[in-house]
Amino acid sequence: MTAHNEPTEADEATVRAEVTEWIRQYGLPLSTADATESLRDIEPLGAMVGAADVVGIGPSTYGGHEQFTQAHRIIRVLVEQLGFRTVATEEDWDVARELDRYVLTGEGDLDALVAGTGVPWRVGEIRDLLAWIREYNTTHDEPVRFVGVGVIDTRPASYDEVADHVAAVAPERSAELAAHFDVLRPTRPDHVRWFIGEVTDKDRYVEHARAAAALVASLSGPDAKAQEWIAQQARQIVGFYEHYAHHLTDDGYRDAKMAENIVWWQRYTGHRIAYLSTSAHSVRSDGLTINVPPRGTLTFRPTGGHLREAFGERYFSIGITFTAGTVNSGWGLPPFASRPIAAPALADGFVESHFHNYASPRYLLDLRRNPPEIVKRWLAAPVKARIIGSICAPDQAAEGYWMTGGSLAEWYDVLLHEKELTPTQAK
Repeated sequence: MTAHNEPTEADEATVRAEVTEWIRQYGLPLSTADATESLRDIEPLGAMVGAADVVGIGPSTYGGHEQFTQAHRIIRVLVEQLGFRTVATEEDWDVARELDRYVLTGEGDLDALVAGTGVPWRVGEIRDLLAWIREYNTTHDEPVRFVGVGVIDTRPASYDEVADHVAAVAPERSAELAAHFDVLRPTRPDHVRWFIGEVTDKDRYVEHARAAAALVASLSGPDAKAQEWIAQQARQIVGFYEHYAHHLTDDGYRDAKMAENIVWWQRYTGHRIAYLSTSAHSVRSDGLTINVPPRGTLTFRPTGGHLREAFGERYFSIGITFTAGTVNSGWGLPPFASRPIAAPALADGFVESHFHNYASPRYLLDLRRNPPEIVKRWLAAPVKARIIGSICAPDQAAEGYWMTGGSLAEWYDVLLHEKELTPTQAK
């Protein structure tokens, strides 16, 4: 028999009704998903973010047009209203350096630069975001930077910059560095595929990368800031080789390195950072499990878990969810090309099934705002949520693409929900 003062578990119908009413009362209807329109409808987000130093923006798929454009609108609020000065993405450090140069100076052909990025970012929505940052920088004294925090590509420019620095501050060490870089420096366009598939002694490359980074770290020079910058370039080379030599199983190494790069960049620049990734990387979880048929189940600590440890409450997490629609995916499976697919239907038990009862086609919801007791318990309970990344095979849809390893209250501060998505657009 239940004690008089002990709360009983509410049945599913009661929970759903309470959640629907709470969303109806506190969900902020959004009038558009167009990144070029007025921000008046989404401006209250600024007060929700408050004094956070890093804001994680986590769409639940790489391939949804409206999720990217809403992320763009969120970034506009952070930049225009709160003074954020860096946009960070999951793109690789070396690749994004060319994009950063573009938004700062206008140097380069934007279409060609976007075409050289990873598949998720090789879309019109990211081109539009970069074009907006460039335009913003032409009229503001404090420019917005663009940084990639990933470690799955490495390009010759970083090696050249490190070598030039060593030649300038410690020329007697240049030959020693060259002995390492002669092994490491990419000399072929398929360097990544070659290293994965043809190099048998990968540890040799890791050892050379670590030795080169140690050499750089041991130096000093008249410009401490420049030395710090070069040491960071050398660490990216280490991250690349360690990733492909020891961590191809998605064991969390890449997420730890992305967080490490964000922490470093924030301390180096002092910038407030908008981190655009996907929810599988941005959520505040210490043990996230994702299911991606036919690849299987992976468990790791996502970038957001590391950022929560580093920044505490100064890491703010926004999830962008959806109910239905068509998205681009599939480049993680043969024929390794992005293509539009119907998003697998929400099965029983997916938390997003509670979101679409609200009348608005899109809304913003502060999960911390006045939840009644039943809703508070629902927010704190473990959940299963949708996640669609580079792998989504229509013939596997019945198994579902999902993530677990936390609650809504643990993962997010704010949700932005879109009822229906269309695919990302060609650049």
